Amino acid sequence: MSTTVVPPDSGVQDGVGTDAAAPAGPREVVVSAHDEFDALAQAWDDLWRRNPAATAFQSHAWSSAWARAYVPAGQLATVTVWDGDTLVAAAPLHRTRRGPVRVLAPLGGPLSDSTDVLLDPQVPDAGPRLARALARVPGWRVLDLPEVLPGSAAEDWARSWPGRLRRVPSSLNLQLPVLPQADLLARLPSRTAGTLRRKLKKVDKLGIDRIELARADVPDAVDELLRLHEAQWAGRRGNPEHLTERFRTFLVEAVGAMVDRGQAVVVEYRLDGRVMASEVDLVGHRQLAYYLAGIDPDLREHLDTSVLLVGGALALAERLELPEYSFLRGDEDYKLRWRPDHVTAERILLARPGLLGSAGYVPATAVTSAVLTLARRTLDGRAREFARSVMHRVRQIRASR
Repeated sequence: MSTTVVPPDSGVQDGVGTDAAAPAGPREVVVSAHDEFDALAQAWDDLWRRNPAATAFQSHAWSSAWARAYVPAGQLATVTVWDGDTLVAAAPLHRTRRGPVRVLAPLGGPLSDSTDVLLDPQVPDAGPRLARALARVPGWRVLDLPEVLPGSAAEDWARSWPGRLRRVPSSLNLQLPVLPQADLLARLPSRTAGTLRRKLKKVDKLGIDRIELARADVPDAVDELLRLHEAQWAGRRGNPEHLTERFRTFLVEAVGAMVDRGQAVVVEYRLDGRVMASEVDLVGHRQLAYYLAGIDPDLREHLDTSVLLVGGALALAERLELPEYSFLRGDEDYKLRWRPDHVTAERILLARPGLLGSAGYVPATAVTSAVLTLARRTLDGRAREFARSVMHRVRQIRASR
């Protein structure tokens, strides 16, 4: 078995994805160059398809597009495990600093709602080999997986980590079972069901056209979506990162490839030929996930736009024969009216094996995360509004960098 580890400042490419005398047997390779990572698309998505719990956030198109937009040259550190030409395990990561501590963090960053590794379920030693390969990567103290969902590959894989491990609660995700509309409404209190039924009928009566777009239409559709998104959130606390050029570049590149591969759907809602709303939905093995939308403020004067989007997405999920529809992170009121299931992700912190371990980062971060989680759950009224204002200002500062 061979291992190739490329230091972050070497500038040397790993040779993965090329025909250049790559070893035929088992091997582990750390990919540190963007071109090398781009070349893994077919092998990566073959492995992604073999991971039943994988979401679209672990797809190659999503990870590679985010890496190109947000990870400087030399900081990519994606660990891959191979049996011959078959990729059997992968951890999409990059190097970063948290104060004095060097950290390996997942590609996708805060723009991804779930974190995972990819492991071939038919290769029993894929997980241990991935752990050993990570332990040999130089220059890091902590592997930080911030949004690990129940049932994911990383949840089980972390249990056998050879170093210190800490788990703390992370974000709340809301999910609906995909059912025929009548069955879904039957789950709700009668008054809520009646209100939603009337709103759905109003959507049908207005005669809005719902159009799913091809890859060639994605760049223009993303521009229109972001224009509508900015108008929708004008004067409110939207995510300022969504209005940056790097986010647009990332979204166009990622979603275009994902539409081609059946991992994303871009939808426009048109009234008399005018685009009134647009959204991006992500397609995993088990769920359709609402990711981002833009809505013309004028449309809100005519109907409940959340009912329009959720109704259309549920119909799409049923057509794709997916069992779940996910609102992803957050507990906004428009989501709660559907009485979704509550799923809490975990933040998993893995210290580098050895005497020094995480250099104190794991226990300190675990305590901070626990305090913040408790605060989110207990704050209300003005205190909660103040906390949201502070976090919004933090996001503005990050987006301006």
